[in-house]
Amino acid sequence: MAPSQTVSVDVPATSANLGPGFDSLGVALDWTSRYRVTASDEPVPAPDGPIEQMTVSAALALYQHAGVATPAGLSVDYEGDVPVGRGLGVSAAARAAGLIAASALIGGDNNLEDLVPHAVRLEGHGDNIIPAMFGGFQIVVDDDDGVVHTGVEPPEDLRLALLIPQFSMPTEESRKRLPERLTRNQAVHNIGRAALLFAALMQGRYELLATATEDVIHQPARSTLFPAMYPLFQAARDAGAPGVYLSGGGSTVAAFARAEDGDEVAGAMREVAAAHGLEVETRVCRMSAVGAVLVDSE
Repeated sequence: MAPSQTVSVDVPATSANLGPGFDSLGVALDWTSRYRVTASDEPVPAPDGPIEQMTVSAALALYQHAGVATPAGLSVDYEGDVPVGRGLGVSAAARAAGLIAASALIGGDNNLEDLVPHAVRLEGHGDNIIPAMFGGFQIVVDDDDGVVHTGVEPPEDLRLALLIPQFSMPTEESRKRLPERLTRNQAVHNIGRAALLFAALMQGRYELLATATEDVIHQPARSTLFPAMYPLFQAARDAGAPGVYLSGGGSTVAAFARAEDGDEVAGAMREVAAAHGLEVETRVCRMSAVGAVLVDSE
């Protein structure tokens, strides 16, 4: 390795669960951040920010797995504005960036599939980090041999209108609210709707998304931390959103909307948020077929 070498990785934000697909479904968004990772022979201070820390930690994990001596200094310059703790996959993006950057710095062939086991192990679940790496709409399941995933390009005529509250819902905290056991009826409820969601998106049957985004596993529990969640859902539907759900562990609410309706749906949710005393921002995103991209090396 040269005395100093830098690689840059662009990674998209992601939205996971999509209602019924708990820990199994996710999609990449056209909202990217850049991670510029530098390895050098001179020690550097440990990063202060949580995003930079996760990126470096993931990179070091790959060095150790590969049996390659870690560089004396490993630093990250992060350029992005995706908020932390809002259910938009920031931790997944940071870890994906660290793994991809380390693979490039080590001199690997940057085969993303080879990085999947490390990615899921670091993140704990694949519904964010797999679409962050590969893009598109991803289905992710655990298998005896590891993680199996498959992706398809999302529909181009559909958007996600995002209502992003200022308060965070850290995943570890919100997961503590989830039920440890499910009834058979609850399992059947979500299995059917997750399958319906995939079919509706692939066939353009958007009128099915109201039913397809319903969930009884995680959203009811998380609503106890977010009392305005269901009123926001209703506001989105009233404004024309065919389906709406809590993005990841929250606090972002994501509403499917046709391209021409995205701003109206976002505005309707913003009005209800104001009525509940919430400070929020809104953003209308495309669902992106593009995942993480190794931009350059120096």
